[in-house]
Amino acid sequence: MSQNAHTLYLFVEDPIKLKYCQLMYQYLAADQSDEAERWAMKLGIEDVSAVWDAEWFNQAASAQPGHVRLCFDTGTHDDLPLLALETLFAQGMDAAVLEVFYDQVGEVMRMYFSNGQWVSRQAFIEQHAQWRSIVEPTDAGLFADHEGADPVVKDPSKPTAIALLRQQEIARKEKAQENVKDFLELAKASHALGGVKGLVGVLVLRAAIKGLLQGLAFTVITVLLFKGLWLWVSLGLILTIALPLYYMTATYGELKGVDDSGDTVDGSAVANP
Repeated sequence: MSQNAHTLYLFVEDPIKLKYCQLMYQYLAADQSDEAERWAMKLGIEDVSAVWDAEWFNQAASAQPGHVRLCFDTGTHDDLPLLALETLFAQGMDAAVLEVFYDQVGEVMRMYFSNGQWVSRQAFIEQHAQWRSIVEPTDAGLFADHEGADPVVKDPSKPTAIALLRQQEIARKEKAQENVKDFLELAKASHALGGVKGLVGVLVLRAAIKGLLQGLAFTVITVLLFKGLWLWVSLGLILTIALPLYYMTATYGELKGVDDSGDTVDGSAVANP
């Protein structure tokens, strides 16, 4: 199963806060929630779910001089740990670097954070030169766990607050849910007006929209995250054409098969002559 492998470097200059953060994550990684909550409270975090997602797996945390190195895996469609970063910055973290290895395409994306903002690599190096050797070692491969994967640095056009990034992600999800709700209402109306044929048409249209959205999403994500602009644009264009046709054909075939078997689309049986 494909998955995304995350590595977080969390930098805290205050030695006491650093120790609290190290202990919190080491206990969370060891699945000792009671101890983790105790150290989280000392750090000012009342709910560890703000810095730890129960859906993360293959987790590991190690205490390093000046920082914490946190590793975990997620599903391919799960969110980036923006809530954890926002919460930690609010409690005194100074900087962070996030690396994500996308297993499906075999590439690594890197993002830099400083003072509660997503910043460019150059801005991070200028502000935190003392940590460059940790996140960009020169005596070893940058990504020893993922041999052959070259990093793709994702820089913002301007420094962007992590809170704003989270708001944008929430808005995107809410919009997607609204689109689904609107489509279901349309399907109900079409079914009422056109009977079975109308419903078949709506389901085929829904399949086409699904394929189109997947093709567009693939294009946007790959162009933003990975190298090779024209390669991803070309592949995205092919997918935006091929996926709707594929889903329409598959959906119509399934519905036709149901109809030929003597069942109506709504599941009620009819007698075959």
